[in-house]
Amino acid sequence: MNVRIVYRHYRPLHDLYRSFLIEPPPQVSFAIPRTMRAARRLYPLYLLFGDWAPVRSVIAVAQDVLFGTTGAPDRADLLHFIQMVPLREPQRPYVVDFEHAAALANFVRFDESTRKRIENFFVHRNCRKIIPLTRAAEQSLLALLPDLPDDVRGKVEVIYPALPNHTKQGEDDAGPSSTALGNAGPKFLFVGNDVYRKGLHELMRAFRQLEAKYPKAELHVVSNAPTELKREYASARILHYDPIYSFDEMIDRFYLACDVLVLPTHCDTFGMAILNALSCGKPVVTTDQFAARELVRDGENGLIVRSRRLLLNEICAPDRAITRAFVTRDADPLLVEELIEALERLCADRAEIVRMSRDAIKDFEPGGRFSIGERNRKLANVYAGCADYRENPAR
Repeated sequence: MNVRIVYRHYRPLHDLYRSFLIEPPPQVSFAIPRTMRAARRLYPLYLLFGDWAPVRSVIAVAQDVLFGTTGAPDRADLLHFIQMVPLREPQRPYVVDFEHAAALANFVRFDESTRKRIENFFVHRNCRKIIPLTRAAEQSLLALLPDLPDDVRGKVEVIYPALPNHTKQGEDDAGPSSTALGNAGPKFLFVGNDVYRKGLHELMRAFRQLEAKYPKAELHVVSNAPTELKREYASARILHYDPIYSFDEMIDRFYLACDVLVLPTHCDTFGMAILNALSCGKPVVTTDQFAARELVRDGENGLIVRSRRLLLNEICAPDRAITRAFVTRDADPLLVEELIEALERLCADRAEIVRMSRDAIKDFEPGGRFSIGERNRKLANVYAGCADYRENPAR
């Protein structure tokens, strides 16, 4: 079966869909468009003016022209839309997935015309499946579109993203991926840009307060953190790296080489760094927001910490203007306190890190929620239903 992937390809396909590239479902061939890097130049304008109604209309048309289904090859048996909805419903079977329903509106203002366009896309008989990537994403859809008919709700099925079990890679390599705690302190890892939204300033403040008590602990930061933030919390035990590494390099050099990932984010619709870390058998410390509890089981494969500032817990579909206004350089005292407690717990009890590491990888083993085999099994069933529809369109 030939499946055409349709997404905003001004950048490469997101790592959430890495399994499409390395191990597609049996008997499925994905057609993935080439990256259109020139379209990236329009992105700053979208960030600045995307919430204006006239601009939203222009964006929708431009998206349809640049990234839509015009000229789709006849050999495509169906279309798989990723995090987007076109202006017109395609004349062939299609499915759509998303990590938050607001992604279908380009994370700009979710007005009535946008709501109606998305509803029409779902109601159309060619729409065969609606695939939230998490239960939280499913709830965001039902919150934003509460009047969806029952037959449309029946199309909804959660299918989690997937990654390989990267601990196998660590066992085979003799490089930095074989981290042993021994007498060394834990190596904590932070990965992410937009660092104030992701809570790096709170993490660095918490780490500095623990540094004297645990002088062997290290914090490795892969980000575009501004110079003033690095200076404010400068320490020989906080090591910074520019975000220039490929996916495989990140796995080898950082995720497999660390002991714990810490991502105290204030707003994330998924948190790919969390999935990367867990697939490497590394526990995760993260905030209690949106889909976090679907990835991290508190006390089992990581720790959940509290914060008074969690945007997606407060507003169902924040647009980019609301998100920009929400992000602040002021540290949340509760989050800092919670991070200190969590990091100290892990520094003081190395055995707990080892135990959590064993639990972290379970979801990537055969039959696990985030295993490629499980994702492929569910996708194969979805795609097979689309093929059956092509042969029996009256269904």
